[in-house]
Amino acid sequence: MTLLFAITINNMMTIGSQVDRTKNGPYPVSVAAGRVETLLVQCRTLADRPLFARAESAIDDIERSYAAADADLHEKISFIAAAHDADLDAARKLEQGYESLDTMQKEYVALCRNASATDEQIAAFVNNTIDPAVNDLLRINSGILDESTEAVGQLYNVVTDRGRQTVGWAVVLMAGVAVSLAVYLALMYRNRKREDRLKADLREALSLAQIASAAKSQFLSNMSHDIRTPMNAIVGLTTIAKAHLHEPERMAACLDRIQSSSRHLLSLINDVLDMGKIESGKIVLNEDRFSFPDFVNGVIAIAQPQAKAKNLSLDITLGTIQQENVVGDAMRLNQALINLVSNAVKYTPDGGSIRLSLSERPSHRPGCHDYRFVVQDTGLGMSPEFLERLFDPFEREESDATKRIEGTGLGMAITKNVVDMMGGSIEVESTPGEGSTFIMTVPLQPLDEEEDFSLEGLEEARVLLVDDDPDVIEGTLLILDELGLCGDAASSGFDAVPLVERAHHEGHDYRFIIVDWVMPGMDGIETIRRIRSEVGDSTPIVLLTAYDWHEIEEEARAAGVSAFVSKPLFKSRLHHVLKLFSHPSGPAENPCPPTEVHLEGRVLVVEDNLLNLEIATELIQGLGADVDQAINGQKAVNAMANTPEGYYDLVFMDMQMPVMGGVEATRAIREQERTGGRKPVPIVAMTANAFNEDRERALAAGMDGFMTKPIDLAKLKRILEEYLAKP
Repeated sequence: MTLLFAITINNMMTIGSQVDRTKNGPYPVSVAAGRVETLLVQCRTLADRPLFARAESAIDDIERSYAAADADLHEKISFIAAAHDADLDAARKLEQGYESLDTMQKEYVALCRNASATDEQIAAFVNNTIDPAVNDLLRINSGILDESTEAVGQLYNVVTDRGRQTVGWAVVLMAGVAVSLAVYLALMYRNRKREDRLKADLREALSLAQIASAAKSQFLSNMSHDIRTPMNAIVGLTTIAKAHLHEPERMAACLDRIQSSSRHLLSLINDVLDMGKIESGKIVLNEDRFSFPDFVNGVIAIAQPQAKAKNLSLDITLGTIQQENVVGDAMRLNQALINLVSNAVKYTPDGGSIRLSLSERPSHRPGCHDYRFVVQDTGLGMSPEFLERLFDPFEREESDATKRIEGTGLGMAITKNVVDMMGGSIEVESTPGEGSTFIMTVPLQPLDEEEDFSLEGLEEARVLLVDDDPDVIEGTLLILDELGLCGDAASSGFDAVPLVERAHHEGHDYRFIIVDWVMPGMDGIETIRRIRSEVGDSTPIVLLTAYDWHEIEEEARAAGVSAFVSKPLFKSRLHHVLKLFSHPSGPAENPCPPTEVHLEGRVLVVEDNLLNLEIATELIQGLGADVDQAINGQKAVNAMANTPEGYYDLVFMDMQMPVMGGVEATRAIREQERTGGRKPVPIVAMTANAFNEDRERALAAGMDGFMTKPIDLAKLKRILEEYLAKP
């Protein structure tokens, strides 16, 4: 140990001596040389600026920059000349060279200020005088920097050598103890690692099992929750339709609602089938165009039967909605809003009320507007403690009132995830025993489409609105004002009848009257009866309702109702109904009927399922085209080969078929066309394979389009018009 102590003391003294020498010379010189190099490069860069801008202010900036650099350079170069004893000649050349450069820079600034000097002369001065001088100084400074850096490196070598010597002796003296200790620690470490690995494997296995179990349970619960909602509407509306087979209008209304719910259900099924999304837990939002009024109607179509079954009043109010056509994920938004409304229905006792308010406002997101949905109920409410866990999966408030209510506790978690993905927000206010208010705000991209809201011949016409809801009155009067009409309002039938009587006696009858159906005291139908008894049948009267009006249609018509409009009353919907009655004689004929597209041509439908083949054939023939059939891909290839060029104008091709599938058949048809020099026939996939990879396979094989089953009639019509429309 004494030897180790003596060696250590000697090594430390040697290192200290070397440190002192380096600290007082090479090290500060290397720092100064590094700074000189930076400043010289800066001077060279400044010399290039007047080549781009010879403004007086720019030249002043260069002069100031030279002055600032000069002070620093003089200080550093003077220090190098005094402290660099390794190469005194180089230090002296550096000092003298910079003096010359300083003079050149002053001459350069003067030349730049000289208006008669050309850019070429300035460039020549930079290239031939300043740049060579700077480069020469940089070369000298680089040598000084290398020498001082090498001296600093010697310190590190000394420290390293002496340190290794010290450590070497220490290792020798402690070898015995170290070897014994190392063996012991190695054994302990190996045992601990084995134990830790075993525990980690057990934890991972348990975690994977729990995740798999939770994922399965959550997946099944999600699907049960989401699929049953539209299925309830489909089953109920189907029952209603069967009971009213003799009423075409009622049947049509039920079928429209069934179609809306079916589309929602189909979207859910598409996500269920996309196993990649389920396994990764990621859902990609769609960016599709949709009509905001149609979207709201779809939500109401599902929510109304639920509310009616519990004898709940469902009110829908509309704030300012300027953009009715938007781009976004309508299915996900529908899912979130239905969750909110369905929960309001579920947790509101019989006889309560639910209110859905809609509005639009500017958004902080560029190119978007914020659409705000407020769902208020008079239900059970929630405690402050539960509100903190409301959006966690599987969370439900346990109380005597909620124990009898079915639910998985996933609805709010689903809604929160959807809103977050859309970049929106959701807030909740709730008081136990009084009800809850959910505020969901989602940014959507409006479509810049100018709609024609003109009402020719109705400028400043008087319109009376009768509704007990002040929010509905405020929103509707605002819309009437935007349409250029004069709106008056009455909050009840008792107030409305005298207004109509007075206007009639004064000879200033209202041009239109809009009456809400459900009002306290005197409902809408009785109000209309009394108005008709005073002013006769000349004034169009529209019945406004948030409920299914078909069950009172006969009574309402007998009372004098001219038309029905569903809440919420969007601007486009109000404009449409007023346009219908813009002529004094009654509903106006459409002055510009939509142009009917004439379809002409022959379509080959390739489908192995006979029922699907029959449906597709009937739909296509119903739109005006002739149809030939093939029950597999080989039949289609033969049909194309055995018919003259141009015989078929379009082919709808199924993907999965016996004998030959759609992809193989398309490739064969395209090969026939290439070898025979025939014009390619448009081929569109019509398949139940709804994945993106199926679309890519179809297009790669040579198909021109892709549509999924079940067949969307509107999309089918668009495709036929694209390929078969005739002028």
